[in-house]
Amino acid sequence: MLSLHNCPMTHLLRKSLSEFLGTAILLVAVVGSSFMGSFLTQDALLGLFVNAFATVLALGCVIFVFGAISGGYFNPVVTFAEFVVKRLEIDELIAFIIAQLAGAFAGVVLANYMFKQHLVTHSTIAHKGMNLYVAEVLATAGLIIILQLLIHQYNDHLAPIAIPAWIGGAYLFTASTAFANPAAVFGRMWTNAGAGIDVKSGLAFIGAEVLGAMIGIGIVAILTAGDDDLDGLAYLTEDEYVEVTDHSI
Repeated sequence: MLSLHNCPMTHLLRKSLSEFLGTAILLVAVVGSSFMGSFLTQDALLGLFVNAFATVLALGCVIFVFGAISGGYFNPVVTFAEFVVKRLEIDELIAFIIAQLAGAFAGVVLANYMFKQHLVTHSTIAHKGMNLYVAEVLATAGLIIILQLLIHQYNDHLAPIAIPAWIGGAYLFTASTAFANPAAVFGRMWTNAGAGIDVKSGLAFIGAEVLGAMIGIGIVAILTAGDDDLDGLAYLTEDEYVEVTDHSI
């Protein structure tokens, strides 16, 4: 008889819960810091720094803590990229995306509650313009490229540093402040915080992010085409693996 501990469905539920919690915490940080910044200062630049700083720290923490359980994706396009390269099964893809969307919504509701706002409200903040959509394409493509190349180079242990670094930087150098996450966009539709986005703009952002993810996947495929030198690493002994991957001078 198959034990509950070894049941595939139990493993999937555990991973899905990890994705739910990580995404919820991320959105609490994004929306909560947006409220905090607007309450503490009228300086837009300082408020943006508060928002970016809190997001970077929270993102690094949840990737580090939950990454060993589910992979620490917290983002439907990142999850889709993993499915495309056959590191996730279709049931994981569907379950993770559902968990991420639900987690994003729950995180926003919690942030709204903490700052004494309506639990659920429609954002009225419009983000329109081709320049913003291009910014989202750039931010999302960069995210996919960085993560996929880290994994390809067996440096995915650096993801808790590299991914927050990219998102934190993109907060400040993209016109859209780098949402780069359809689940985050969905969640931010339900708050009147400065980090919110109205539904119409949100759908356009999600479209740009999907396009950015496809571009990122394509670029990674080109960059790694015929690159067989790392493909055998999984079959090496621990000592051989350390010797091959040791980049020290």
